[in-house]
Amino acid sequence: MSSPTVTPPAAGWWRRNRWALAALPVVLVLTVVAAGDRVRTLWWEQDLHAPVAVDAGATGELHQRVYDGVGGTMPIDVRVHLDGVGDATTLPRDMELPDGTRAVRVDLTLSADPDIVLAGCELAVRDAAGTRYEYEANAWGAFQAVVPCVPEDTPGPAPSLGDLDDVLSERESAPRPATWSVSPVIVLPDDAEVTEVVLWWQKPQYLQLEVPD
Repeated sequence: MSSPTVTPPAAGWWRRNRWALAALPVVLVLTVVAAGDRVRTLWWEQDLHAPVAVDAGATGELHQRVYDGVGGTMPIDVRVHLDGVGDATTLPRDMELPDGTRAVRVDLTLSADPDIVLAGCELAVRDAAGTRYEYEANAWGAFQAVVPCVPEDTPGPAPSLGDLDDVLSERESAPRPATWSVSPVIVLPDDAEVTEVVLWWQKPQYLQLEVPD
């Protein structure tokens, strides 16, 4: 008579998964760290965190590669001098200031290779408390230049949009000069004292220009 076969008890769930369970804390830590890195990256890239500080009267330079519209990058290489900031004695056509506000004119002189794409720049001023007041092209009844940092009539090349370039192409304008000046107008509260002008193409990097006395 044969001896009965004794089947060992099946390994419990905890035993079968002991290695995965042992690794779980490590996986959780790595997941949290990775998520934290993504949050920090998004936070860093969504605002102005990397200034190129420029003293009053000096000329600043910004050298940056920014994303284009077709999955690549393009260079921004520009020199900027803040000529002055003062009350706008002449308002843009049809601009009506709300009560309790005033308009300031930001005078800038810029230099760049005429082939460099400079469309998409953004401009703002800051007060001593760090409050930022941004340039608005279409506001308070006025229509200013869409891009505040290039000549309105000769803005230079536009970024590529791939297959849409031929469809959207317009009559070619004269090339942008190597050096030019602009004077965009920004609206801010009456009691705000401008201490800095900030100019950027793609956050977090930007030019921080100190206003001369």
